[in-house]
Amino acid sequence: MIVKLTLVNFMAHGESVFEFATGLNALTGPNNSGKSAVVEALRCLAENPAPKHVIRHGAGEARVEVLLDDGTRVAWVRKSKSAIYELTPPGAAEPVTYAKFGRTPPEDVLAALRLNAVHVESGEDIDVHLGNQREPVFLLGKPGSVMASFFAASTESAHLIAMQNLLTDKVRKAKQEKRRLEAETAAARRDLDRLARLPDLEYALETGRGMERVLTGLAREIPALEQALAAREAVSRRAAALGGRQAVLAGLRPAPVLAPVAELERAGARLVSLRAAQKMAVGKVTALAPLSAPKVLADAASLARTTDTLRRTSAALDRARRKAHGLSSLAMPPATFDVAALADHLARRQTLAVRKAGLEKKLAAGEGLSPPPALSDAGPLFDLVSELSRLRARLAEAVSALGARTARLDRLHADIEKRLDQIGVCPLCGNDLRSETFLAVAGRAS
Repeated sequence: MIVKLTLVNFMAHGESVFEFATGLNALTGPNNSGKSAVVEALRCLAENPAPKHVIRHGAGEARVEVLLDDGTRVAWVRKSKSAIYELTPPGAAEPVTYAKFGRTPPEDVLAALRLNAVHVESGEDIDVHLGNQREPVFLLGKPGSVMASFFAASTESAHLIAMQNLLTDKVRKAKQEKRRLEAETAAARRDLDRLARLPDLEYALETGRGMERVLTGLAREIPALEQALAAREAVSRRAAALGGRQAVLAGLRPAPVLAPVAELERAGARLVSLRAAQKMAVGKVTALAPLSAPKVLADAASLARTTDTLRRTSAALDRARRKAHGLSSLAMPPATFDVAALADHLARRQTLAVRKAGLEKKLAAGEGLSPPPALSDAGPLFDLVSELSRLRARLAEAVSALGARTARLDRLHADIEKRLDQIGVCPLCGNDLRSETFLAVAGRAS
């Protein structure tokens, strides 16, 4: 059985390779594509016919080669004036070449191919392997005597009947396949009719893609817009905080004109030192005033105890004086009064509690402020004034930046509204695109 056929420069084939499967193989294609040339090539390989125009135009020779299922290779090479056969047995490295063998192929080649024609008594050879394109039914166009001679002479009549049955079945299957293909063709035509609107859909799809690209560009600008809005809100909160601090600081009196800071610091330090020394001296004098003169040659241990007692007494006296000074501004406890006066007092207390709550709110608002500096230390006040100047400068910068961002936001709103007017209709829901609804939806999505 032939498992592979190779045609080189044979009629319409430049170089074609056919690999056959077990069972039935079908070769299809348009007219003048070389289907009949395949059958003619097998006929030339089996019969070595008289020279014909089988060599491809422009080539020096035509070659037909088959590979059999047992590994044997048989090749027929047709040149312009002669033909040769090449027979390569299974496992052989080089082929055996046959030349000058006349019109009949060599016996070794015929034995390998097993494509011999059947000779009948009428003197005509019947090819039982290769059919003629114009005689699709085997022996149908032959005379009755030829058919009788063939069936009488051939021992393969049963095979021929089987071949005829196979041909009939093949024709029946071919008709069924034809009807199936016609039905598929009609279905394909109906599908093509349904796809008639495909160009319009492609145009609409391309339009949608353009709108998608525009929306993608706008979506890329939305994060920057969100950042600008967030920065605007942060600047607004900062401006509100600075405005609160400015309102709190507005009630402060202007800083007094002071002496030079260095000299004032030195004078203040000397004054503090002198006051501390004076206080210490007064304490010592006061503590030592009630004491009698020291005894001569007193006991050292008792003197140490007395000194320690004197030191503790001096400290206690100093604390008592500070307490007395703190309590000196207090009034004497009030005398007992009646219930009406107590109710009036409670009402005033409630009013004072309300005022206290208001003052606590004001105190909370000014919590970040540092305490006012003492007149002897002007450095913190100058620092506070410098910090206030810097805060005012930063506030002016923040207000300017806020104005610039607001202008940019207005431009973005105008660009988005202009682009939405150009688009007109939402490609997803079909509704009219309006800037206020679009930005509201974008804000909720963010």
